[in-house]
Amino acid sequence: MSKWALMLVPVILLCNILLYQSSVQLYLDIHISKEVVFGSLLDLVVVLPALMYAAFRLSKKQLAGIVVFGLVLARFILPEAYFAQYTILLYAGLAVEVIVVMGELALVFLLVKKIPDIKGYMRESGNGPLFSLLPAAIRNVKDHFIVRLITSEILTIYYGLMSWKRKAPVHRGVVTMHQTTSHTAMNLMLIHAIVLESVGFHWWLHDIQPVLSMVLLILNVYGVILFLAEIQIARLHPLEVKDGMIYIGQGLQKRIVFPIENIEHMEWGGKPAEAGLLLMYKDFEEVEPQVVITLKEEAEATLFMGRKVMVREVAIRVDDPNRLKELLV
Repeated sequence: MSKWALMLVPVILLCNILLYQSSVQLYLDIHISKEVVFGSLLDLVVVLPALMYAAFRLSKKQLAGIVVFGLVLARFILPEAYFAQYTILLYAGLAVEVIVVMGELALVFLLVKKIPDIKGYMRESGNGPLFSLLPAAIRNVKDHFIVRLITSEILTIYYGLMSWKRKAPVHRGVVTMHQTTSHTAMNLMLIHAIVLESVGFHWWLHDIQPVLSMVLLILNVYGVILFLAEIQIARLHPLEVKDGMIYIGQGLQKRIVFPIENIEHMEWGGKPAEAGLLLMYKDFEEVEPQVVITLKEEAEATLFMGRKVMVREVAIRVDDPNRLKELLV
């Protein structure tokens, strides 16, 4: 249900924004009462964090941050006269969040201080940033959510804006995963839609909610960079077998590295279990994995925003399954 939960987030935001527009109130004959305001506050402070938790399986600390973010949104969405009685909640939430953030800023400073060591480890690994940045940061700083989140955002910016001169690896152990799919076309369509939405929707919203309009514009710019990064990672990081290791990535969404000797058995044309890691690029048509790999021991996979999960089963789809079979058999 994570995708449905994520789709409901903009619906809730848009409904609450429109609810407090005088033109909408007049047209629909809406009268704002204390109960309505309290309902909007519940939407932003309870329902919105619950949907984000369902979409991303957030930790308790992250969930608390989303609650505070909901209070901040309520401050801008609700008219000041309606929000005044809840101001104390906003200040209390911000105070708690500041204490937490101050404690975690130390990790950020340490991460910046360790940049030379991190870059040195990345060079020694011989792998691209997608597979070397996070291990380097964990080795030199700490395995913490903040470290994982920052490295994930660095990868987004790097691949979205600064990787266009890089070339994809070309050697015997490379098998592409995206060329026979509509992955690039789909991401270009999304970029096109975001640009059109930014021009139209934000032009209208700026006169009504200028602060919210700027926030959404920043998010849209980030979205464009994110989809550009997805296109670049698909091109620059095919499935790669080298030095006895298998490197598999699906954009910024999923990636995993494990030794070939950790493979217990492979089932070609098999169906993956629900707990398995599915690594294949989407297409306009429904596609199925070509091989399901069962590992002898669990391997760590990295998901969106640096989250980690231990998996025992990996399902893969590539452009040339015969080539993959030669490499793994």
